[in-house]
Amino acid sequence: MQLLKAMGRDTREAATELRAVAPLVVLGPKPTLVGPCTLVTNGARTVAFSSAELLRHAGEPLAIVLTMTGEKTVRVASWTMGRIAGMGIAELAEPFPKGASDVAPLQLGSVSATVDTRGAPAALVTVAATANGYERRVVAVHVDHVDGGGMSDDVTRLASPQDAANASAPIEGAPLFAWLPADPVLGRKSEVVVVALAVPYRSKLFKPRAHPPIGELIGLEDLGRALPWTGEKAEGGTELGQVAGEIRDEASGPLAGLGLDDGE
Repeated sequence: MQLLKAMGRDTREAATELRAVAPLVVLGPKPTLVGPCTLVTNGARTVAFSSAELLRHAGEPLAIVLTMTGEKTVRVASWTMGRIAGMGIAELAEPFPKGASDVAPLQLGSVSATVDTRGAPAALVTVAATANGYERRVVAVHVDHVDGGGMSDDVTRLASPQDAANASAPIEGAPLFAWLPADPVLGRKSEVVVVALAVPYRSKLFKPRAHPPIGELIGLEDLGRALPWTGEKAEGGTELGQVAGEIRDEASGPLAGLGLDDGE
């Protein structure tokens, strides 16, 4: 699979944020790879999200691989369906261990409140089994919002591969990352954020790019319910929080941590 190349000497696939993507396996004499999952923390609690379909068909016991050689894992205690169809959220059987060099949970502040890459470079990040363990694979994609030419109230968010070689890439459960540039006007630094969860695009009704879409994108609002914001109070008792540039509304209920209100 083609890796995303950044301008300059560094490569985007080396971004530390991608360490949040880990292999999800069924334990046994020879662990079986289920697919990718993404670990997110609010500092007090850590969960993992992936495709509900992957989780539903996986066997037990489930575990998350913490070293890409496969030597260290953390067990999954249980998982639940999110309110948004297609997403499953897994609870860990124990606190996330410190010092896991290959895998590190993404801070909640690096989760986007909306499926919007702002036109920035984006990629799906998945995992694959290798002879020596596991590896992450980064698939550069175009992201399009399709509403059937204005004929439908429902918007379908699609990820299409930039390279034809990735037309059949297995992306179910893969997170979509966006490399957002700095915005001097708004005082934002450049950042890498996780934007959505990918599931296979099975209806195949739309083809907004030269290569057919490989994934339909699901928003991450459910993480705001699973991981309530735990930011510190600012001076004067006013607490402000930010998730990928979205201002948190303290009075907005369970979705406050994602800058959304209960009506969205």
